[in-house]
Amino acid sequence: MSVLYTCKGTSELAQQVCDELGVLASSVIGVDMELKTEASLRHARTLLAANQFGQAAAVAHSLFCMCYKFNLQVENATVLLLLAEIHKKSGNAVLGLPYALASLSFCQSFNLDLLKASATLTLAELWLSLGSNHVERASILVQGALPMILGHGGLELHARAYIAEAKCYLSNPSFSVFENSEVVLDPLRQATEELEVLEYHELAAEAFYLMAMVFDKLGQLEEREEAAASFMKHIKALENPQDEQDPLFNIH
Repeated sequence: MSVLYTCKGTSELAQQVCDELGVLASSVIGVDMELKTEASLRHARTLLAANQFGQAAAVAHSLFCMCYKFNLQVENATVLLLLAEIHKKSGNAVLGLPYALASLSFCQSFNLDLLKASATLTLAELWLSLGSNHVERASILVQGALPMILGHGGLELHARAYIAEAKCYLSNPSFSVFENSEVVLDPLRQATEELEVLEYHELAAEAFYLMAMVFDKLGQLEEREEAAASFMKHIKALENPQDEQDPLFNIH
């Protein structure tokens, strides 16, 4: 449930859910490790959603140490990927690369196919954020991860992959929007459809922004204004996340 509220922007309620989950775990060291790990993961992701990068990284580092101590290999891969995502979102892509690569290594060692695809996508996103010189590398990674993500991943992972695919084209200096605009617009439309279902405002805003930019280049002004209006809708939702009329808002 904390993931749902994080997507919708209600980080305080998400944190409440995390706290209540943590209370259920035993205080004895080495006991209820699955529950403790899940509570810490959700806590770190909630902090990340609130752009509290330092705190999110601290929780994730502490969790990785615990997982490493108790030989929780799948959890190790998950936490390393989370650390990569924290650095990606905080704008420190170079720092995120080693964590994404380490997560990939764990995934390959333990045949964690979907998590490997997710780590591959995160690695591609990190390379993309480092500039156009890394577009080809990012594109190869995205295309390699797409079949597993679209076949077995959830809606958020689908949308991220679609956005990354579009950004690979748009970041490539040799790509012409005028010659093949649909290879960009089609994945962006797919992304917005799935993000609207999730009410994931931050990613939806990014997808609509890219769509507006493409329509502007094509001179399709009506479509540009529609995409821009959708972009603003999601930006406003991010700025005003709490809806106290939500029937789930006061659940304890």
